[in-house]
Amino acid sequence: MKKLILLLLFIPLVSFGQNPNFSKYNNQINYLKNEVKYFEIEKINNQFYMIVGGGGNVGVFISENDVVLIDNKYEIIEDVLMTSLRKITDKPIKYIINTHFHHDHSDGNRAFGKQGIPIISHQNAKKRMMEDAELYGGIFSSIKDFVQPKYDKNSLPLFTYDSKMTISQGNEEIELYNFGKAHTDGDSVVVFKNNNIIHTGDAFVRYGYPYVDLNNGGSIKGLIGLLGALELLCDENTIIMPGHGKLSKKEDVVNLKNTLNDLYNKTIIGLKNGLSYNEISDSIEETLNDNETVKLNYIKSIELELSRKKNK
Repeated sequence: MKKLILLLLFIPLVSFGQNPNFSKYNNQINYLKNEVKYFEIEKINNQFYMIVGGGGNVGVFISENDVVLIDNKYEIIEDVLMTSLRKITDKPIKYIINTHFHHDHSDGNRAFGKQGIPIISHQNAKKRMMEDAELYGGIFSSIKDFVQPKYDKNSLPLFTYDSKMTISQGNEEIELYNFGKAHTDGDSVVVFKNNNIIHTGDAFVRYGYPYVDLNNGGSIKGLIGLLGALELLCDENTIIMPGHGKLSKKEDVVNLKNTLNDLYNKTIIGLKNGLSYNEISDSIEETLNDNETVKLNYIKSIELELSRKKNK
């Protein structure tokens, strides 16, 4: 499952000439079509479930008369997602919330939008969906030269927001927050206040060093800041649905924030002192269980982010 998740994680945005290369995207879609036949369903309580596998974690909130989905995986496996949902409830979908624009979380828009289901996202996520998007290769070489096709009009979010949005749904107040540049520049952290449950999208994940899409407004420093803001939204009883990985708690957010902050600061110090990438890596305690190549690529990504800021 971890290998599949890593294949499906990520996605960026850039201008192209007449013929963008969608081969990696198409290969991934074909793989999903042939290999993904079912999802795991994890019950949180009588109103909340998490659907796992074949893309980002999907949150399911069941109100008195309707369902709200947080993310929707891929168009090509919409039937598998609906089969899983119907094992949980037969209520209709009222809204779909996109946590960001990456295909493993929002490609299902291409199926659900045609059904007239209103989609909600941050305004920058919608902007990214309106163009072909080249993802930053970043910490995983498999993402290099990966181009996500733009969405047609029916697949775009109908409702967007700037920094915060509140939706009243049954007995629940749903709050959407955007904290600026992080995983992308259009991330939504989705808070279900009364149930004390948060879906983070890829702003918080459990697979190791989190992918940051530097091509599409992402920022490693910004992600650290978002994790700090997320920490303040949580108490010790908050249940967190990450973009990928198992259900989590506040302490998991704090641990990731502290680990990334340590890596970021030691990278800056190492670069200023003329250390090699390997020397910088040796100065950082390994706590995320990623291999050395991923760690080195993260250090290089920080260097790239710093150089881009300097050249602005």
